[in-house]
This record gives sequence, C-alpha cells and structure tokens, in this order.
Amino acid sequence: MLKSNLLSCLLLFCVLLSNAQTNYLDSYIGKTVALTTIGTIANQINQPRDLDFKPNSNELWVCNYGSSSGGNIVIFFNAGLANQKSQNRKDSHSSHFMDYPSSIAFGEDGRWASVGEIQNTAGNTTSTFMGPSLWSADTSIFARVFQNDWLNGYALGSHLDMLHQSPFSMGIAHDTALVYWVMDGYNGNICKYDFSKDHGPGYEDHSAGKIWRYSDVGVSRVVGIPSHMVLDKINKWLYFIDGGSKTLKRLNTKSGSISGTLSVPATANESLTGYWNVKGAIVETLDTFSTQPCGIDYYNGRLIVSDYKNGNIYLYNTTGVFSILDTISTGHPGMMGIKVGPDGHIWCVNKTENKVYRLDVTVPLLDASILNITSPIVNNYLPNYYSTNFNICDDNITPSVEIANTGSTIITDMEIHYMIDGGAHFITNWVGTLTPGSNTNVDLPPSILSDGNHQIDGMIMKVNGINDDVELNNRSTGSFRVLKTKLSLPFTEGFTSTIFPPNGWNYVHYNPTNYMSRVTSGGFGLSTGCLRMDIFSGQENTTGQKDYMMLPLIDMTTAKTNVWLSFNVAYAKFDASSNDNLKILASSDCGNTWSSLYSKSGTLLSTAANSASYFTPSKTQWRKDSVNLASYAGQSELLLMFSTTSNYGNNIYLDDIYIGNIITDVAEINTINSLSINPNPANDNLKLKFNVASGNSIITASDILGTQIISQKIPDTQNELELNTSTWANGVYFISLKNGNAIMTQKIIVQH
Repeated sequence: MLKSNLLSCLLLFCVLLSNAQTNYLDSYIGKTVALTTIGTIANQINQPRDLDFKPNSNELWVCNYGSSSGGNIVIFFNAGLANQKSQNRKDSHSSHFMDYPSSIAFGEDGRWASVGEIQNTAGNTTSTFMGPSLWSADTSIFARVFQNDWLNGYALGSHLDMLHQSPFSMGIAHDTALVYWVMDGYNGNICKYDFSKDHGPGYEDHSAGKIWRYSDVGVSRVVGIPSHMVLDKINKWLYFIDGGSKTLKRLNTKSGSISGTLSVPATANESLTGYWNVKGAIVETLDTFSTQPCGIDYYNGRLIVSDYKNGNIYLYNTTGVFSILDTISTGHPGMMGIKVGPDGHIWCVNKTENKVYRLDVTVPLLDASILNITSPIVNNYLPNYYSTNFNICDDNITPSVEIANTGSTIITDMEIHYMIDGGAHFITNWVGTLTPGSNTNVDLPPSILSDGNHQIDGMIMKVNGINDDVELNNRSTGSFRVLKTKLSLPFTEGFTSTIFPPNGWNYVHYNPTNYMSRVTSGGFGLSTGCLRMDIFSGQENTTGQKDYMMLPLIDMTTAKTNVWLSFNVAYAKFDASSNDNLKILASSDCGNTWSSLYSKSGTLLSTAANSASYFTPSKTQWRKDSVNLASYAGQSELLLMFSTTSNYGNNIYLDDIYIGNIITDVAEINTINSLSINPNPANDNLKLKFNVASGNSIITASDILGTQIISQKIPDTQNELELNTSTWANGVYFISLKNGNAIMTQKIIVQH
C-alpha cells in the first residue's frame, strides 16, 4: 500500500503541474533545432533501437540490437551533463531474454521490460516461445547477478520474468505496476501483459502471468523497423505505430470487453493465470505516412513521432481535435526510438549512425531543475535495493538538494517540497539570487525516521511564484537506509523472538526463493530459534548469490582490548566440492567501507559430515566461533555484517551472537588472576575456580536477555564455587566475577 500511495502522489504531482503550465515541447514549433550528440560508437552505441530514462533521474538507458547472442544496454549516468559517464551492460542470458530487442519501457518503480524482434531462440521454425521480459534497473542486479554461460541447472541471469505469447514483438509501453502493452508482430495484434509478480532474478516460474489479446486490433510488422508505443496514463489512450500500414493509431484502453478465454498453443506452451480474448475496443487512425514512422512518445497533451526514412520528428496536439503542430527536420535518416527527456527536450537514437541525439532549441525562459539529492546520499531505486551502502547512522536527517537554473531568467525564490515514503510534504521557501547556468545547494527541514530502508522525493513546486516551463526536471528520487538503533555492550541475539530480521537489523538480498529466515531450532539445541541461510532449496543453481545481514550499530566506547564477537555456527557441505562461504565484515564509517574479519568456506566452515539432503543440524552439529574486535575498542559505533556466498551446497545456520568483553583488561586492573568454569556446556552443576589478588568478590549469572539469575558474595579465602543449574532453562548464560573494579565474564551454555 505504501508504494501504491507513493506512486499516486507522484502521478498527482505531475498532473497538477502539467495542467497548470505551457508545454515546453511547443518551443520546437517553427524553430531550427541543433542536434547534440550524447553517445556514439565510442560509448558502445551500436544499432540502437530504443531509449528510456529511469524515472525521476538523469539516467538514460539505450538498447542496442545486438546479435544472435543477444542485445545489450548502454547506461548513461548524468546524461547530457558535464559529468556524464556511460557503461555497457549485457546480461549473460540476453540471447533469449533480450534477443534482437526492439523496444524498452520503464515502470515507475524502476523495473522495466523489453521485447525482441524474433520468433524463437529454439533453433526451429515452429516454436513461438517469445514475448516481453522484465528486468531490474537496480544496477547492482541487472547484468550482475547469476551471470553464467547458460550452465545447465544454473539460474538464468538477472531477468526478473518473461511471458511468451508474442513473437516478433515490435513495441512495448508501460501501463501501471507490472502491466505492459505489446505490439505482437507475429500474431498481428495488440496485447496487454500483466507479470503480476516477478519470480526474482534468474528463475522460471511464469504462472502468475496474465494476458489480454485484443484480437480485432490489427497491426502489421515491418522487418527491422520497430513500431513503438506509449500510453497517455491520464486519459488512457495507447498511441502506437502500425508499421505495415504506415499509420499512427490510438487505442482506448478503457474500451473493449472480454469475449472468451484463449488457449496457449503447443508451440508457446506455458502456465498462465489467465489468457483472454478482448474485442470491440475503440481504435482511431490519427495519421498516415508515405515514409516509415517508428518512434513515439507522449507528454502533457503532446505526441512526438520519429520517421525512420527521413529523420523527421512530427509534433502533434492530442487535446481537443487531434492535429499536427510542426514537422521538425533533423536531416538524419535512421531515427528510431524517441523520448521526451527530464529536461523537456526531445532525445532519440539513430540506428544507421550509431548515435544518441538530443534536439536542442531555445533555452526555457523560466526553468529550475533538481540535479541531485545531495543529502542523504541516495541510490536511485525504490527502497528494496540491493546494496549495503547509502546508509545514515542517525535517525535525524536534514535533506539537501542541488538546484540549477536551467532557464534564461534570474531565479529569486523557489518553493521546494520533499516527502519520505510518500508521506507528508516538508516545505522550504528558498529566497536568493540564482543566475542562469548557476546552481546552489538548498537545505531542507529535518525528519526523524525509523530503522530500515526509505525513499525520499524532492520536488520543485513553484519558481518565482509560478510554475516553471519544464516540469519533468523538477523531481528527484532516491533511497537510503537508516541505521538508528545503537546498542551498548554486551550485545546478544539468540533469535528467540519470531520477529525477523530482529529489530534494528537490516537484510539485503534479492532472491525470493533462497534467503535468510528464522527457524525454530537453536544452537546446540538449547533455544527456540536461529538464523538459517537456505542455500539448498530450489532447482536453479544459485552459485555466486550473496546475502547480507547487518547488525544494529554497536557502541564500542566501553569495549576493552579483549572484546570479542562470538557466535554458534552449523553447516554441512553438500558434497566434496561444495564451497559455500560465511564472512563477517565490519565498518566503522556507517557502511561506506567494509573490512573482512572472518571468512570460512567448505571444509573449514563445516560442522557436520557432508549431506546430499536438506541439512538441519542436530545438537552436536554446532561449533562456537569467535572474532577479536580489539581494533574497534573505544569507537562510538561499529557496524557488523554476516555475509553468505552460495556455492549451491547446503544450509548455513547462525545463533547465540554475542559481542562483549569476554575478559575485561585483566592485566591493567590486576586484581583477578584467573577464572575457569566447567563443564561447558553444563547440565545440572557448574564448578567455578578463580584466583583474585585480595578482597571479597561477587559472582553473578545472567541469561542472554540480561536478566540476573544469581548474585553471590565470595569471601577472599574462597577460590572455588559450585552452582546448581538444574532449575535453569536450557540456553546461554554469562558468569561474571567482580573484584573491586575488575570484572571477568565468560559465556556458558546450559543443556539438560
């Protein structure tokens, strides 16, 4: 519901501003345009066919046609700006999931979809097992996870989903959530696809998919030239190119009705939740061409269409009576995908020239833009992003944004809003002098936040008291993680609570099938819960998958030189070659940099014999490991993280995590010489032996939650003590010997 509310707020924001201002696209009317080259073959632009911007960002994604081994994406960060950088990405499984891509389209949440101009990748003439693929725009996931060369049984790259009823797809447009419209060049009609939910990177369950085929909305394909599509999300008109008839059309997506169900043909067999035939939708022909229309985009009552044959850009008015406003001559045949960028300009790709262009005209009269959210440092993705960075180690944030004057008029005041997770608006009325071409940083009101991932949206609502000329660059979105909870020593976690992750912990992962969870069997069989990383489940080989579990911040100011992290671990290799890994990482700068403190794999990590079945440890198949944290003693905050790397072997279990002064600076205080406790684990009795310099001592015992079980004074003539533990519950306890200002603490386990 939170995400839905957030998207609704952003859509309303867009509608209110768009309805209140003139359209910057009208500045192209009657003007000579200058083509600014954004990308070339030097940026690995090669037969580009489409482009799109990641929502609320200056991040441009361009899809190249590629070859039989698949297409690829070139990402331009800070597109068109002085600090522009580019990066080429090709998923290891694009030869099926992005083969000969014709079109891409972003959804509001950062996921995006692609379609390809191919009948099948099966190497025969009968299969029709092709259609739209779903991807993540999280650059830590796309073309980064599960990258393998089609190894049998391994996860299939980074694609999130795929549905398979539209071979030779020539265009795609986003609707809402995971719903997309597709131009089906093989069957010759328009389809609406709903992925419903993605299966996670690399998996193959498509059964949640739904398809509505508009069987009487005929379209025809032109080989090698896409027929792009775009949805007016306010008025629900789907604008599309019918390449074969060289026409521009629109479909009223609120019209039509289901006339029956359809059966998936044997040549494209897959399980679907629903497959329906829709008839009677309203379709209008808007324009006919003698050349070859190709690209299309819509913004605020204006439609732009690119012409592949002559390179012209046609600008239309869609409000009231549909009409053409101007023909923009570029003189560059080969234009394909076209897009209204966040700066309000027209951006396009030219397949024959291997270039990305921006069409420049007169600078807007009044225009302010948000270049960046400068505080907090954010990841341009919705809150469930795959990164251990972008952290704030405080619950009180003071956001700031970098504002630029991208118009020709001096800016003297701005009304700037921001909201967290789609909530209330925080408003700043900035007053100053911002000359054209200059920029400034604006501090915004503070917010107090809870632990976990959050999204921040910065928005310019007014400039010099009115709406400025370009609304699309008035928003910036990013995500960050708040690490608010800070705990003092000793820190303990036994996973006895059913809340998972525990309060203040943060879990970073992407796989919905193999993940960390709480299970009801504790370390050494002594408690009611532990953490399990499920590496065993599923049919896909998850080799290379990394999961991160971050602990709350730990206050180390009371730590001594013998401060330790201890924990119980259980793991069985699947077979002799299994090499699953467990690491412990530490950061003293809020997760910006990490140091490895512990790393064990395979045999070194094992606590039990190899097991070809799902490993659940018995009481005896656990081991206690520890890590010295002396180098972090005295620091105000320490961030620790357990990281697992799958080798598709077997499960890893963790329990009874303890951070504290196991022995507190004995040499410095020099009043406690020794403390030994046996047996450990204990059953009904414990025997303590100790040696102190002088004076009376106190023995205390506390459970893992800090509740004191006993407190007993010991005269200086006594150096042994027996404790009856028969009434103690099974679990972890801490025995402390105090003499003067000196304390020795040892961890023991009671097991009846």
